[in-house]
Amino acid sequence: MIIKSLALQNFRNFSLYSLQFKQTNLIYGRNGIGKTSILEAVYLLASAGSFRANKIEEMIRLEAELGRVQGLVDLEQNKEESSEELKLEVMLTRGEVGGRRTQYRLFSLNDVRRRKQDFLAFFKAVVFRPEDLRLVEGSPGRRREFLDAALRMSSREYDLALSRYEQILKRRNRLLQQVSEGKESREILHFWNLNLVKNALVIQAARSRLIDFIREVVFPFELNIEYQPSLLTENRQQEYLEKEIMLGHSLIGPHKDDFMLLFSEEEKGIRDLSLLAYGSRGQQRLGVLWLKVAELQFLTDKIGYQPVLLLDDVLSELDEYSQAMVLSLLHQYQSILSTADKDVLASLTQQIKDLHVITL
Repeated sequence: MIIKSLALQNFRNFSLYSLQFKQTNLIYGRNGIGKTSILEAVYLLASAGSFRANKIEEMIRLEAELGRVQGLVDLEQNKEESSEELKLEVMLTRGEVGGRRTQYRLFSLNDVRRRKQDFLAFFKAVVFRPEDLRLVEGSPGRRREFLDAALRMSSREYDLALSRYEQILKRRNRLLQQVSEGKESREILHFWNLNLVKNALVIQAARSRLIDFIREVVFPFELNIEYQPSLLTENRQQEYLEKEIMLGHSLIGPHKDDFMLLFSEEEKGIRDLSLLAYGSRGQQRLGVLWLKVAELQFLTDKIGYQPVLLLDDVLSELDEYSQAMVLSLLHQYQSILSTADKDVLASLTQQIKDLHVITL
């Protein structure tokens, strides 16, 4: 599975732009010129979402009514046979086109409109950004987003369960506030309680399986991972209900989950110490690399083909050892990198024989 070309219309700062991809690609240009936007467009085709935008309309060029992202994907199912190409397209709107209300995202496969879930069956990508280097030291929310990205991309059931859970959680929190204020009776919570637990069980079971998979991924630096679920069962929900009513929000559940990375150094007698509390900055970044390698392997295992690897200006943030580990991945996956660093450009051009450089 590779992406051969990309065409953008009114996407971010691009009014009309197209480019071709090869196996290993480097997008080079000054900061602010649109390198990350190209990676975001590729990721949109793979996930139907953005790793930057909070709202769909943020991806549409300011003066435009709608935007389009189109990609040509080669399935490469059997190299001995003629390859099969698919044209994927996402149209983005502000909720209205030509004065008529419409969906914010419309999906097409070979110019035929498709549902989101059907559209997402054909192409996947993993993105690695400078922000990801703060996975170890960042908030639990950042770590939950890491788990969700891999699971949503590989499981329709998980995607639906998480979407439902988030919607029910918002509704339940409003009702808890109303019950706290005496505006509603607590019986109104019963339906929402049951459905929250039902979807939580799906989410946390899937997250547990992903954590188990990560734990088995071989890496040069000895690491371990510990899942820290905020378990949500009917019994626990009842235990916390009075306090939740008093505070007006839900206190337990997948929205409170976290995980911890641990490291060992057998020669020093160190075993399963917190990477956050005791690891150096370099060790913490190795921990993040381990997670991204695991994400790539997990998706490959679940979807049956290799996802595209997107590297958004991360090489300049890494030390020499970590850079070498990242570069070793480029031989295994179709890769699209971006950089504004001339030294990175010179180094990659020297190290990668068939590097395809795209200058913006």
